[in-house]
Amino acid sequence: MYLDLIKIKNCALFGGTFDPFHNGHLHLIKSLVSTNRFERFVVVPAGDPYQKASPVSAKDRFAMTALALHGEAVTVSDCEIRRTGPSYAIDTVEEIAGIFPAERYTWILGSDAFAGIQEWHRFEELAKMVDFLVVTRPGAEKVKDIPGVRFEIVEIGAPDISSTDLRSRIGKGEEVSSLIPDAVIDYIKGNGLYGAA
Repeated sequence: MYLDLIKIKNCALFGGTFDPFHNGHLHLIKSLVSTNRFERFVVVPAGDPYQKASPVSAKDRFAMTALALHGEAVTVSDCEIRRTGPSYAIDTVEEIAGIFPAERYTWILGSDAFAGIQEWHRFEELAKMVDFLVVTRPGAEKVKDIPGVRFEIVEIGAPDISSTDLRSRIGKGEEVSSLIPDAVIDYIKGNGLYGAA
């Protein structure tokens, strides 16, 4: 006898290249999880981010994310790592919906990414499947309405950390221990990522 999977009310999805995963990501995730508005929170490292090239493998980025979030009340999904071809949000939502049925899905993203949401693959279909939670920083430019898109804005004072800057600093041998979780730093050094010695 098989039991139907019981639907949860709201499932959050937070995707990113996490290149590398840093304390800004961690702060954002912990802040949103602590609100208890999501029955499940799924973090999805991008497999083949078609809008951003990565200097390290998807496997390494997934490993850093999983290490950083070990013990946190989230699920780190490898669905985009396992898929071939470009990583599209709509494919991820469809796959996660098959694993974690929910009445509602919320895609979490920054205001910069949201501004370009209409360029995303199969955008109109995606907008029917998910609500968007747009994360802004204090003093950020006002988020503009997009026809047909359900979204909410949340302001989180996350540390202003740039992954591009971190990769440069690691390559130069500069200190970044206050910006990246210890487990991630150990992984970066152990695997010589970003030119780490």
